[in-house]
Amino acid sequence: MSRLSKHLSRSGATIGLLALFASPSLSQTTIQAGSSGAKSDPVFSDLASFYASLPVVEPRPLDRTAALQLSTMPLSCMDHPQPRPNAVPYIWEATYTPVPDYETTRAFYGCYDWHSAVNSAWTLVRILKTFPDLPTAPAIRQKLNDHFGASNIAGDLQFFKGAGTFELPYGYAWLLRLQYELRSWNDSDAVRWAANIQPMASYMSERMITYLKGLQQPVRTGVHPNTAMAMDNALGYARSFDPALEAEIRASAERLFKRDVRCNTAAEPGPSDFASPCLMEAAIMGQLMDRESFLPWLDAFLPQLYSPEFRPLTKGLGPEFVKNPAAIASKSHIVGLAFVRATSMGELANALPPTDPRAPVLRRLAAIQAATGFPLMGAVGYDGSHYYASWATTYLITNPAPSR
Repeated sequence: MSRLSKHLSRSGATIGLLALFASPSLSQTTIQAGSSGAKSDPVFSDLASFYASLPVVEPRPLDRTAALQLSTMPLSCMDHPQPRPNAVPYIWEATYTPVPDYETTRAFYGCYDWHSAVNSAWTLVRILKTFPDLPTAPAIRQKLNDHFGASNIAGDLQFFKGAGTFELPYGYAWLLRLQYELRSWNDSDAVRWAANIQPMASYMSERMITYLKGLQQPVRTGVHPNTAMAMDNALGYARSFDPALEAEIRASAERLFKRDVRCNTAAEPGPSDFASPCLMEAAIMGQLMDRESFLPWLDAFLPQLYSPEFRPLTKGLGPEFVKNPAAIASKSHIVGLAFVRATSMGELANALPPTDPRAPVLRRLAAIQAATGFPLMGAVGYDGSHYYASWATTYLITNPAPSR
């Protein structure tokens, strides 16, 4: 059996690892998707009565047990090569073979697609950085060392210089987020890995600046091209290490979003969304605007949290939301939506004044969303498990559990 075939034969391992998420540490409090049972939504006259109606769901902590469980998902797919392209050509006959020596000339070749390989690597870095003595730590460090070698990153950079708009902006932003995590970590391996990745990060930052400058209007979809989501993922790197990118994110956000009012919450979610366009935009503006300007902007942009207009952003959804049984990717996105919504709600709560009564409501809604998602991490198999850990981890670090 070839090395490639051995990698491909491991696809079932991911599903077995997902059984871990039935344990109490991540599913102690769960909310079933679509389990309200109500034929019509109740109407609330104020925020207090709406908050009182919500089930009490505490945010899960990113503790050692959760970190260990989450680390198994990217570990199982980092070396699982991405599938052969499935587009059916019209006149040309497609023949595909793996890139020669891809294990040393490509960095992000696993986990279903390039951006998922990058966010899987981010997940492993973040977990190792937070819990350096996990039982999986040696395996994580070895996996990252294998993928972040100088020749691997150089091969990726060479590819991207001729790849047009491939992975722009979503994958680019995740690469910058990964680089932020490495450069902000005082670890000898991380210093070496960051040095290898920096030329690629610099190239992608320059491309991102050009991309943002050229946008005539934002992309408001609930999937990968969303403009606010790219800004959100790239912002940490920009703030810490790239003033030119930060300046462009700020300028573009003001140009593209500052005049927005009455976000169309009724249109959410789309049939394949894994992000809420309304919540994503509110979250990034909360990070970029000063609070005095942000609060009236938010009041004009989002409906009241207790209103029927906000309700579409709060409903827990599962794979059954997608009616086409063959639309596995859409099913995987709807499960992921729980974690991405929860992250945006947490970011929005963090942007509000501590005494703002909306902050605890948003944190409760975020916990409810996540409690819907955790039990479903194995619901669609590898089509979802290859990326869920990244957004689940993002939720857990954005919405830390209250200290006891």
